[in-house]
Amino acid sequence: MKIILSLIWICLIGMTGCFSPVKYGKELDEKAQKVEYTYGDIALSGSVRDKWWEAYDNQELNGFVDLVLDENPTIMAAYLRMLDSEMALEQANASYYPSLNLTAGVGYGGRIQEESTSDPSYSLGLSLSYEVDLWGKVRAQKRVSELSYLSVEDSAESALLSLVGNVVTSWFNILYYRDRKVLSEQLLELSEDYYKLVQEYYKTGQTTGMDLLEQRQQIESLRSTIAQYDTNIRIATQSLTILVNGKSRPAVEGSMPDAIDVGGTVDVQTLLTSRPDIRSARRSAEQADAQVVIAIADRLPSLRLSASLAFRSSSIVDLFKALIWDLAANFSANLFDGFNKTTAIKRAKVGYLSQRLSYALTVMQAVSEVEQALLELRLREQLLADAQADLERHKEILDTSRDYFTHGLLDYNRVLSALRSMISSSQSELDARHNLLNAQIALFKAMGGSKWLEDARNRGKDKAQEMLDALEDG
Repeated sequence: MKIILSLIWICLIGMTGCFSPVKYGKELDEKAQKVEYTYGDIALSGSVRDKWWEAYDNQELNGFVDLVLDENPTIMAAYLRMLDSEMALEQANASYYPSLNLTAGVGYGGRIQEESTSDPSYSLGLSLSYEVDLWGKVRAQKRVSELSYLSVEDSAESALLSLVGNVVTSWFNILYYRDRKVLSEQLLELSEDYYKLVQEYYKTGQTTGMDLLEQRQQIESLRSTIAQYDTNIRIATQSLTILVNGKSRPAVEGSMPDAIDVGGTVDVQTLLTSRPDIRSARRSAEQADAQVVIAIADRLPSLRLSASLAFRSSSIVDLFKALIWDLAANFSANLFDGFNKTTAIKRAKVGYLSQRLSYALTVMQAVSEVEQALLELRLREQLLADAQADLERHKEILDTSRDYFTHGLLDYNRVLSALRSMISSSQSELDARHNLLNAQIALFKAMGGSKWLEDARNRGKDKAQEMLDALEDG
């Protein structure tokens, strides 16, 4: 009999390895593999840059990005959530171990009859219980916790990608506004000189009062534009200061940089792992997959094993004279619950289908974002080339007009007009460079992260642990 019972226990425990916590995972792989390579002839060759912002060769920007990664309160909150999720995973792992409890009790009772009796009772013991994971429910629950932890990591990396992109964009915006302000100030000085010339023409009857008013209006408009650039610079500087929790004010110096060589781009299959939002969507679908397993296991019978060792006696003096042991197996199966658990299984499957569609959509959107960013980059490169060619033509016109003026072939009004056109063309070239920089940043963000993202996340997690340790020590 003992041999038969032992074989039954071995079979039941062995069944725990026959059921996987993943039911539909293969479908997710198949969906991902069906994504078409749509970059075509617009894809770039070469390797993807790691810390791409360092290629702009701005040491102040590089140092400020490092400071933001260490001090930004929003990112620090994401790191703390990672720490909390890791602890939740440790709690989930506890389901793999038996539950051991110490029990101690004192009681008093007896029988009610004509001559009632009453006796005290004392007990002290250990109890051990363990639910056999027959259908993979415990493993599926652990899998949900693991995926939840990884999803929190993905969310932190998404925040890092967005944060670095915003820092670089704001930094370049400040440089752009400053360069724009310089050009506007040059144009203002030129307009004031031209206004004096129009005044002289007006005195001799060579122009009308309307020309004076129009020129004066242009001067006032330029002054308002310069004031707006000053405001934009202050707002952008303040936004960067907030990103480091007010611990440093960005030292933004110099002029707006030229565009860099982007390098290469990721292929579609690499994109599935380099984009945190894609990884998170995949994990959500895997979580929903595991929830199906959990829902099915809830409907199937469960088996719980228990064992106990205890001292029991009606006299505390004799408590440790008798040791009582107990072994038990509780088998339970639901016969009817109003189809509640059956419906729960269907709902879990609906949830999985929904997350699977969401994952496929996220992949397609990510591929589309990279392709759009590549197309936008190509367009901005062409527009910049056109703007630079136009600027060179206006410089030639200005040089020619100055030469003609020196030889008395043109009046000064034509030289001023050529100079204004050249400054306006410089503004257009500056706008084109700014737009190209923004297109490059958008492409880097669309391609996701590389090693720098993982390194920053790990450093942040260590710092979150230091904050927790300091709180406990304090």
